[in-house]
Amino acid sequence: MKNNLRNRIAVLSAVLGLTVTAIPTMGETKAADAYTVKVEKGYLALRSKPAYDASNELESLYTGDYFYVMSDYDDTYVYGYSDSGKEGYVNKNYLVEVYNIASGIRVRASEGAAYLETDDFSMYLPGDISWDYEVVNSDTISIYHTQAKEEGYGGHVVSIRAFDWGVNDYAEYPDWSVAGLNSEKKFIAIFPTDVQFNGKDSVQAEEYNRLLNVAKRMDCEDEELAKDNPFETVKK
Repeated sequence: MKNNLRNRIAVLSAVLGLTVTAIPTMGETKAADAYTVKVEKGYLALRSKPAYDASNELESLYTGDYFYVMSDYDDTYVYGYSDSGKEGYVNKNYLVEVYNIASGIRVRASEGAAYLETDDFSMYLPGDISWDYEVVNSDTISIYHTQAKEEGYGGHVVSIRAFDWGVNDYAEYPDWSVAGLNSEKKFIAIFPTDVQFNGKDSVQAEEYNRLLNVAKRMDCEDEELAKDNPFETVKK
């Protein structure tokens, strides 16, 4: 998983009037792929040198802990850092790659529309309205109306969350639809259930509702909405 969640698309932001944001995390300036540790028993040692030796252990990593791989060293060891910020070598045979919904995330403009794209999907929204995205966590991206959010009204338009096949927890949300599917994930569009804009500002209300109306067409299971679904998964 590429550590590009925090890349700002400065040029397109200027052209489209978009504010592209992401939640900062530890080590955000380091290019790395995120993994979790999986050991049957004991711990995975973070080492100062790529060799099995009790004297070079820097930290003990346990199942579920995160490790961020910066580079391969050889067929056994990789170099990177843990959540504590310590850098060193670990045995890559005990690492499992973490899914990242924002892998390859980017924004582009085309014929009046603004496209938010990742390695897994593409979605479009009007290009003449200021909106932004936020990477909430490894499986969720949220879209906001910029002005409404900045003025304290929330501005939340839609969240896209990836679920594994066989997991149906999204059924608990009061307003959702299946935006799209690929061979590995179900992408669920989750909509707000309260007012997210300044109702006294007619321009803001019109822009927000136009964004929401486009987002509400994210439904691959509704035959009518699917004809103009702004969300499309990337074929793999």
